[in-house]
Order: sequence, then C-alpha cells, then structure tokens
Amino acid sequence: MSDKPETLKEVFERYAEAYAKREAGIMSFLDDEGELKKDESYERYDSHCYDAWSDSHGDLGVLLEELKPFLA
Repeated sequence: MSDKPETLKEVFERYAEAYAKREAGIMSFLDDEGELKKDESYERYDSHCYDAWSDSHGDLGVLLEELKPFLA
C-alpha cells in the first residue's frame, strides 16, 4: 500500500467501477428489450435493485467525504 494519496482521477475510477458493477448486476435480470427475463422474478429483481441502491447510496456518502480534500 502506498502512502501517496489518491488522485481525483483514481477516486473517480474506483467509484465508477463500483457503479458499473452494480448496473451490470441489475441489467443481468433484464432481456435485450429491458423486460424482466422469463426465468427471473420481480421479487428477486426488486431485492437486488434495493441492495444495489442501498450500496450506491452508502458510496455517495463516503465519496462526498473523499472529495473534500480536493476542494480545499
């Protein structure tokens, strides 16, 4: 682990990657037309979406704190 602080670009890339993974997880429930796949249930889809939203909301709070040093 480096003692060098992260750059703004590194912070951005880390959060963008996490967001993309969550979006891919949500999209895995949907077909090419954006409809729920036949072998999936709305209950599982809704639960996954809720979990992804909750994780992203938590990330946003942490991200706001991580951005503060760049604004000083």
